[in-house]
Amino acid sequence: MSKRSIFGLMSLVLAVVLVFFSGCGSSTPESSSPGTSEQGSSQGNEQVIHLTASCYLPPAHVASELMGEMMQEIQEKSNGRLEITYAAGGSILTAPKTADGVEQGLADIGLSHIGYTPGRFPVTEILALPLGYSSSWQGSKVAADFLEKYQPEEWDKFHLVALWGGTTASINMAKTPIRKLEDFQGKIMRGAGEIADALKALGATPRDIPMAEVYEAMSKGTIDGLLVSSEVLESFKIADVTKYTTYVPCIGNQYNFYIAMNKDKWNSLPEDIQQIFTDLRSEYEERMGLGWIDMNRAGFHLAIEQGAEYITLSDEEAARWQEAVQPVMEDYITKMVGKGYSEQEIREQLAFIRERMDYWKKQEVEEGIPSEDILK
Repeated sequence: MSKRSIFGLMSLVLAVVLVFFSGCGSSTPESSSPGTSEQGSSQGNEQVIHLTASCYLPPAHVASELMGEMMQEIQEKSNGRLEITYAAGGSILTAPKTADGVEQGLADIGLSHIGYTPGRFPVTEILALPLGYSSSWQGSKVAADFLEKYQPEEWDKFHLVALWGGTTASINMAKTPIRKLEDFQGKIMRGAGEIADALKALGATPRDIPMAEVYEAMSKGTIDGLLVSSEVLESFKIADVTKYTTYVPCIGNQYNFYIAMNKDKWNSLPEDIQQIFTDLRSEYEERMGLGWIDMNRAGFHLAIEQGAEYITLSDEEAARWQEAVQPVMEDYITKMVGKGYSEQEIREQLAFIRERMDYWKKQEVEEGIPSEDILK
């Protein structure tokens, strides 16, 4: 065989070998499994979903602790598919920035209350009117009923993880007591949202300042006091600067606290993960409502232990206060009509809230829910 023939044969063999090994080194692309995504959703071969959760309240606050427990329980029930980074104390988002921050994705989940963003949740703000809630538990139940019935569109940008009420039935003063309606005259008091409107109707001058600044403001005399949940006497150390604390359920507003999730993040979660959040909602709303009662009672007790005088109102005086705040309800209706809402519907909502208040007050007695009045 000639050299040319031998060379040609060797070239042919080499080509065949190259083709063979080239075929062994490649594979046909496989299609993605149904339902898989960047976060992963097929059991056993998925990526961990990471979420951030923000709470503005101090870490030792009962609501902060309960939110931490809720996030931990959700994470555990996900069987390793969720990892939630929880931060309290406003290290991610402060209270006034929580709604915007969650909507923009600066945190996936956030806790705040609607009083920090007046006008953002106008329909829900009806719950914060001075209607005379008997307890945080009752207020929480009423709030849940209201949202279930009316489902305000203002929450469409979020997924509500939980919502409950913390009653604002204590007036805490640094130097002078509030015993009767006339005592409000000339007083500068901290109040946010509808609470500020109630203070104005009672005769005080409201100031909307963050709770974190109230201690210093009271100690320096920048404000005389505040209308708020008595739990702040302990959680924000307001008992240190309080000489008189007056229990006033007759004009009890409620701050409506919420835990909300970024809507896009919620929609990206697998359905079974979403169900974990849904299954725990009512349990934690119940615990928050009851926890607020415990905190309010503890706050009153601490103030008394530190020398504050505990004041309650007679039925006659309470009736005067209730009459004084009635314009707040009418002002709310006028404001909402100006925004294009139906007056008839708003009055129907108020009637529904009052009916639910009566119902849950009866349930409160039947179930032995403790009073926030430490004398009972």
